[in-house]
Amino acid sequence: MNASLAKRYAKALFDLAREQGTLDQVEAEVRLLDEVLHATPELMDLLTNPAVSDSELAQLLKDSFGDMTAIVVNTLLVMVENDRATEVRALPRYVRDYINDYRGIAEGIVTSAYPLSATDLKDVELVFGQKLGKTLQLKNVVDEEVIGGLRVQVGYTTYDDTIETKLTRLERELLNA
Repeated sequence: MNASLAKRYAKALFDLAREQGTLDQVEAEVRLLDEVLHATPELMDLLTNPAVSDSELAQLLKDSFGDMTAIVVNTLLVMVENDRATEVRALPRYVRDYINDYRGIAEGIVTSAYPLSATDLKDVELVFGQKLGKTLQLKNVVDEEVIGGLRVQVGYTTYDDTIETKLTRLERELLNA
């Protein structure tokens, strides 16, 4: 899979949706596309199977996603036509990335020893969102190996304030003293 190719198609789809004022609808549709591709690995198998003709793939995509906006369906069809059907899997993620970036939103993960309440999660989103200058949408992941504290990952940046990390730092300091 060539991520840069999928990004180009995602950028074109994002630009068209922005121009047409259909960002919300396209975002919902690429989320649905992503869910369908995750839930039906058989569909991905067909998209990556060289024995399946472009016309068969195009018909399959029209039948499966024909009720989506024309720009989403046409993007999928152009990808098939240009022998880029294998890149369809990455398309939704990159479209969402472009939309989130445009809106000043960043997605991330907060890891904790126990499930965070909705209020606690919102508080973490606000604190770290202010640090990053973005609106955060965090997903809470519970890791039983985290004794306490939080680890927040947004993009390539990780803020680790877990007890395990603090103990490791303390150990390092004591050994170097």
